[in-house]
Amino acid sequence: MGDRMSSAMMSGALERRRRTGGGGGGTVSSAGLVIPDRITRFRGRAITPRLLLAAGLILPAGWRARPAAAPPPFTVGETLEYDARIGLVPAGSATTSVVRMAAVRGQPVYVFSMHGAGGPPGLRSSYAMTSWTGVEPFVSRRFDRSVTLAGRTEQHEYEIVPDSLRYRETGAGAEPRDWVAPATPLDELAFLYYLRTLPLAPGDARVLRGYFRNGYNPVTVTVTGRDNVTLGNGRAVACLALRITAAGTVSRVWLTDDPRRLPAQLELPLTIGRVRLVLRGS
Repeated sequence: MGDRMSSAMMSGALERRRRTGGGGGGTVSSAGLVIPDRITRFRGRAITPRLLLAAGLILPAGWRARPAAAPPPFTVGETLEYDARIGLVPAGSATTSVVRMAAVRGQPVYVFSMHGAGGPPGLRSSYAMTSWTGVEPFVSRRFDRSVTLAGRTEQHEYEIVPDSLRYRETGAGAEPRDWVAPATPLDELAFLYYLRTLPLAPGDARVLRGYFRNGYNPVTVTVTGRDNVTLGNGRAVACLALRITAAGTVSRVWLTDDPRRLPAQLELPLTIGRVRLVLRGS
């Protein structure tokens, strides 16, 4: 709306110049006025376009009003519970949560968590992820991941500094060095919430280079169509079906085709096979 109003005001000002025979170069002000390029004076003081720009009366070249950011489709306290299957075999459960708001290095962040456990006998596994993700901009600032498989645990902790384009693994035994990160880094859990904020439609394809570990970029997201997904409570919901590829691996996510964009179903690759997570209810 702001661009349309500015355009209308500019057009009106230019038309006034044509009717009055105004000529020569000029700069359009934020109030729709044409400021001549020649120096003018007011109360004995020289007024130049540069001075008006500094005063905020002239819009710099290429200026566009920034639209207000839409509120995210998730809020603190949201908790989603899933049943897991590997093929037709029940394989445990998982939970995702928007736990709370916090601060990392003085910046406000969401704290997202995902944890689960299950698997066939002899290969029981559990995992937990926590992401500290900035509110504005929506970038990862800290990420922890712990995976236990058949009694062996791997734990990784990362400090991510978007302003410096770097991240560092900080957990026990980690190599003390910095690695290059993209300008808008996201960990895998933050990425799931980021997908929910995108205006997606069937046929869309996006190539993203924001995964915080650069070696796994690019990440390609393709909306393959619409599917009905039956939730754990028996309710069928319409979803957008997403295919996500990165570093030779393929994941699938089904987001409800409504403003909440709930992940109704996920299909993820694991070392023991592909696990399917189905939302119990919405």
